[in-house]
Amino acid sequence: MKTLLKLTALLTGVVIAGCSSGSSNPKTVHSANGNAGMVQADLSPLGADATYNAPRTLDNFNDYVVFLKRKAAGQGVSKAVLSQQNNIRYIDAAVRLDQKQAGLAERRKNQPPLPPNPNGVTNYIAKHLTQAKVDKAEENYWDVRTQLQNASRQYGVPQEYLLALWGMESSFGYYQGDYDVLSVLATLAFDGRRENLFGKEFINAMKMLEAGHLNRAQMQGSWAGAMGQTQFMPSSYLNYAADGDGDGMKDIWSNEYDVFASIANYLHSVGWDSNLPWGVEVTLSQPLDLSLAGTEKGKARSLSQWQSMGVNINGFNAARTNALASTDLWLVRPDKEVGRAFLVTNNFRTILDWNRSSYYALSVGMFADRIKAATGL
Repeated sequence: MKTLLKLTALLTGVVIAGCSSGSSNPKTVHSANGNAGMVQADLSPLGADATYNAPRTLDNFNDYVVFLKRKAAGQGVSKAVLSQQNNIRYIDAAVRLDQKQAGLAERRKNQPPLPPNPNGVTNYIAKHLTQAKVDKAEENYWDVRTQLQNASRQYGVPQEYLLALWGMESSFGYYQGDYDVLSVLATLAFDGRRENLFGKEFINAMKMLEAGHLNRAQMQGSWAGAMGQTQFMPSSYLNYAADGDGDGMKDIWSNEYDVFASIANYLHSVGWDSNLPWGVEVTLSQPLDLSLAGTEKGKARSLSQWQSMGVNINGFNAARTNALASTDLWLVRPDKEVGRAFLVTNNFRTILDWNRSSYYALSVGMFADRIKAATGL
């Protein structure tokens, strides 16, 4: 498909007529610079189950954009808003990056599984949680502590976790991405590998514009459509973005009141418990079957039950141990039987809701601990 797209990309100044079942059939001019001028495009609503059956060649891209707009119309986005969203372009870089990500996963799937790495967690933490990052978090804390405190009080999520996620997601607001979100979402949906996901996100981005949360020029993000200092996809924005300073806006791009309120609202909404830590590292004094590890609901046990099975907390912190003794705990062994082990609370599982990687969730929890120690929170 990539070769076909490159060949058709050479065709410019072509008049396109959509020919798909459920497509828009607009008269579309595809210009040499990739911009599109829609002439009397049909924006009548389509149902959520409508499919696009025309060839996925670049000369049909503009037709496909109108198809997505019609699906957005079917979910309540007005014709006025849809008509205003022009210059939605095919972003080749987004496809290349997505294919690279998919290719790595495919190669791993088709190869024999690698032996467990005893240093997997350690190596990940060393790369993603540096002392420089902790120092930067401490430095930033004093500049944004009022915003952090407001969000923490309102949603019951400790400040150190909000600061940790901010640092992990956008390097404290520094990296947000400068891709046009509608363009990359339409491109990735058109590419087809994850059409359902990116098509829905395109529609949700249109819903954001319909609600007046921001204008099109502000809607910039990563190559996959994640936006702002929180790196929310449009669906996460609609579900969790919050107005932290009461100005009527939910600005996750430039307003730290809204940034921290949105992070806190996300964690609170998926089950954060303000009385619990994320977890603790443990040592196993005897072999345990790997099937006991994992964060599935049925694998939870009490601290005393885990201790009776030879799971011992590393070090001693009275407050943390007492908190752990009062709740369900899960055993997490990211590197299987050869690596480090952790007992985690449901708060760890809420971080997994944000990002399904155990390595990532551990790095956020450890980052929060180090921020707390550095700032005296």
